[in-house]
Amino acid sequence: MAHYPPTHLVLEQDISLLVSGYHFHVLNPTTGDLLQSTATFADDVLEKLRKSGPIRCVAVDAKRAHITTTGDDKKLKVWSSVTDNLQLVNERELPKKPTEVSFTQDGQTIVVSDKFGDVFSYPLHPEPLSMSSSEQASTSKRGSLTSHENPSNGTLILGHASMLTTFLLTPDERYIVTADRDEHIRVSWYPQGYNIERYCLGHEKFVSALHIPSFQPSTLVSGGGDPMLKVWDWMSGKLLASINVFPTVEPYIKVKAPKRRRGGSDGDGDGEGEGGEGEQKKGKGRGRRNRGKGKGKNKEEAREDSADVEEAEATEPKANEEHGDSPMPDAAAQDPGKGDTQASSAAPEEVLVFVAHRISSVDRGKHGRFIIFNAVGATALFYTALPAEGKSNMPVHTVEFGVPVSDFTVGPNGDVWALLDAEWSDPPSAEKPQFVRLLTWDGATVRLSEATSSDSKLLASLNSNCLVPATPEDLKALDLYSDLSSMPKNVDPEHDPLIRDTLSEAAAVDLDTDGKGLTQRELGRLKKKKALLAKIQEKEQQKRGASEVAETQAEAGREVKRTRSESGEGDGKDKEAVYEEDVEMK
Repeated sequence: MAHYPPTHLVLEQDISLLVSGYHFHVLNPTTGDLLQSTATFADDVLEKLRKSGPIRCVAVDAKRAHITTTGDDKKLKVWSSVTDNLQLVNERELPKKPTEVSFTQDGQTIVVSDKFGDVFSYPLHPEPLSMSSSEQASTSKRGSLTSHENPSNGTLILGHASMLTTFLLTPDERYIVTADRDEHIRVSWYPQGYNIERYCLGHEKFVSALHIPSFQPSTLVSGGGDPMLKVWDWMSGKLLASINVFPTVEPYIKVKAPKRRRGGSDGDGDGEGEGGEGEQKKGKGRGRRNRGKGKGKNKEEAREDSADVEEAEATEPKANEEHGDSPMPDAAAQDPGKGDTQASSAAPEEVLVFVAHRISSVDRGKHGRFIIFNAVGATALFYTALPAEGKSNMPVHTVEFGVPVSDFTVGPNGDVWALLDAEWSDPPSAEKPQFVRLLTWDGATVRLSEATSSDSKLLASLNSNCLVPATPEDLKALDLYSDLSSMPKNVDPEHDPLIRDTLSEAAAVDLDTDGKGLTQRELGRLKKKKALLAKIQEKEQQKRGASEVAETQAEAGREVKRTRSESGEGDGKDKEAVYEEDVEMK
């Protein structure tokens, strides 16, 4: 039976935590003993966990007394780990699906970013709400349709105009560094996020990973869809160095993204794709937004329009765009000479996309300081020396595993623990899968080498005591490589998490029943989203209808040829027709 690949590993001096699917396990890092696990809960609790979906984000407070998890169910759950058995202390509803979660150093505040571009803070223990249950339900409906209204009384720290991909608090917790899908890195005060201290500008594609080395807290390392990692002085916004990593990473990216549909497939100039009406609508959207601001439209309204509906109206790139977050095309997928037209349209096309997933660092003293990172869908882990200011041509080293690296973490002693999608290979390997691999530094060299399970009791326990069975449907819901489709901009609504989640929430609201508790502005916004959703569904239905007509016509043509062949008339007539046509052409 297949198993969930591990997706998160937290390593501290006195605790280890591994996430697999909708379960997490707490182990003793020295002996490898399994101390606590959600997999040991009663059947009814296990069923609730299964329905809540995979854990997407996890954090442990500094005292290791509490664990917080979030997932696709938009629930912020706080667990107590000080007792012999895990206990769910509280859970709260989040306004949107989360992208990152973190504890403050005192462990009393939880900071959460979401796909709508907001960052909220929540107290460890929620304050009692004074409103009635009906008012809470109304607030929950509003929270799914607006940006800043929060069903759990979260405190808004800041907001971006596009999907917020990740964030981190600086070591002194005076600032919060956030990144989004629109190439921005913003340094804001914390918790007064409305005070923007600095922007670190220079990325040309989405930013998906941020890291501040503990040994050099004035430095920020960032990565995303650009072919290089960037090193910043984050307080001044100065770019210190760029490391070109893509040529090294590219050969190891084995998981490809489905090629997005272009606007031309909807009709030449008639749809919302390249050129024609699509560009006009995109231009109109910007004009409306600018005119609205000039007439006193408040910042929240303009931000919400740009963050969901107007982005959905212009999901395809302009035909004359010079660059963007478009996937990097795979040479095989672009070769027009491979296969016939019908075969290529039937088989899903794939493109190569580079997405930096996680960045970390190691200080090896006199042996150097290193940056370690992985890429979504790549079968290797990568590391390079942390460059000094002005130096960019740093060699990038690799450790290859043969299967995709889903995540990694650096232990307290500098060892690197890699989490693998060990059952990804097709056909599956006959050997027992190793989901966690340990890399140690090779003496005074800059090389990482792999350790065996006999060298670490924790490694052996992670690969034997923390396996969670998964069905094909479970693995599909996990969607381990969704960033390959969701991070690049200008993708289909089907693959865009911001548009998809916003429209699905709008579809779940009934105007006749749920609309009674909404304001006129909220009703107008909801109607606009429902109209957009209907338009997208209509276009999808038209595409399916055109495809069915083409298939029917092709089948009719094959039937005519088959009839002629069986009657014995086809060969002679066909040859005669070809001959006559050839004569006429001459």
